Amino acid sequence: MALPDNWSEYLLEHPLPVRRAIHQGIRRELQTESPDFPRLVGWLRRDPAASSMVLGAAARGQRERQRSAPHNLEHALSLLGSNWVRRHLPEMPVLEDTLTDPTQRAGYLAASSRAFRAARLTETWLIERRETSVEMVAIAALLHNLIELALWRDEPSLARRALSESRRQLIDFTAAHGDDNNLEQCFSLGHAFQAVLADVGIDLAELEHAMTERYYLPVMLLAEEASIPVLGSHHQAILVLARRLAFASEFGWHHPVVRRLTVMLGEQLHLSPDAAWHLTVNKSIRDAREFADIPMYHPAHMLVQHDDGRDRLWPLPADYGLDVADNDYHAAKRSPKPRSSSRQLGDMIRRLATLAGMKEIALYSNVSETQARRRFHWQGQNEAGSLPETIDLQASPLLPRLQTRLEPLTIDADNVDRLEGYLGKALAEAGRTNLIIAPLAVDGQLVSTLCCRGDSTLPRASVLETIQSGHSTTSG
Repeated sequence: MALPDNWSEYLLEHPLPVRRAIHQGIRRELQTESPDFPRLVGWLRRDPAASSMVLGAAARGQRERQRSAPHNLEHALSLLGSNWVRRHLPEMPVLEDTLTDPTQRAGYLAASSRAFRAARLTETWLIERRETSVEMVAIAALLHNLIELALWRDEPSLARRALSESRRQLIDFTAAHGDDNNLEQCFSLGHAFQAVLADVGIDLAELEHAMTERYYLPVMLLAEEASIPVLGSHHQAILVLARRLAFASEFGWHHPVVRRLTVMLGEQLHLSPDAAWHLTVNKSIRDAREFADIPMYHPAHMLVQHDDGRDRLWPLPADYGLDVADNDYHAAKRSPKPRSSSRQLGDMIRRLATLAGMKEIALYSNVSETQARRRFHWQGQNEAGSLPETIDLQASPLLPRLQTRLEPLTIDADNVDRLEGYLGKALAEAGRTNLIIAPLAVDGQLVSTLCCRGDSTLPRASVLETIQSGHSTTSG
């Protein structure tokens, strides 16, 4: 496959495809007598191709009237009107129908999901800063890699080259300079695409300029920064951090690049690095759960699996046609490491989550003599969580006793009334169905406390057996 002649012109005439789940959601909204624009915006913001089409159409209309382009989707929809919306949005091409090759489609989905993650992170961080221009900058993050999406559609081999080169550079740099403070300077996915396009005679800057005639790209937002008083240099800094973290998190959330980026993020948000990391990770976990029904890659799914700091790449390179020999493991040339206690703990939690009737799992660490804080949380899809963020150890005297003895305890409807006064309100409420509390130790020293909540069908013997088998390996 080769790029079409006059590719920039081709891009202007052929809109990028939209994920089927998004397309179907938009069509459902349009079946009502009067489209609800805020609900439509909710669907559009989940897909860069859909958002770019709407913003681009509204921007063109404004330019024809010599007026400023809209900077958010709801304003764009109000400018276009319901007739335009009903006529054009259902005509957007559907990704699953347009790209039939599985690896090509997977690459497009990965890039689309990366854009979505960057937008959601930008939004979260600006809200933390109590900013008023959240929507404007979040949309810029959502549209930051439209050129990559276009390459996955029109010439996937070039997209693979750029992605593979950027990953290789980061792998090599990290191996040589893992302790350096300037890790964030070692890679740029955008520069990789710029170099690949230059090899086929395409100037990326000129292409982006041409595409602003059809789509509303972040370069346009940044170029207008001087004329938009609410924008500042910190918006651009946060946008760049979101783009880099959305890419770097595919290498593992404990990768040194991610740690360094969260240090820089903390400076922007006036938070400690740990607080910035937890803010980002918690948001990513919520997003991964919220959008589990929409085909997308989300590195938050591996937060437990990679808690030992391994450098495994994800999504798997083979999923979208990268050379596994060059792109599989960062440490491929080193001897494999033995499975760490953290990895074994992650394996145990994943097995527990597959048991019938399991509703919620949490790990707690004692942060003081009077309080335990939740450091990991999983809950089943569409389940409301009841295991608390913190546990008052003074109000729950049974928990310190179990921790001292390193003994598990099963709580259910038969004994919860008798134990309620020793559990505290939150744990007692969770124990109304099925609650298993299991202290976990390494070499006889308490490291955390595992709580598993399920319904009446939860096989408690299987839960305890899984905990015991996982605990015996981590203790050894």
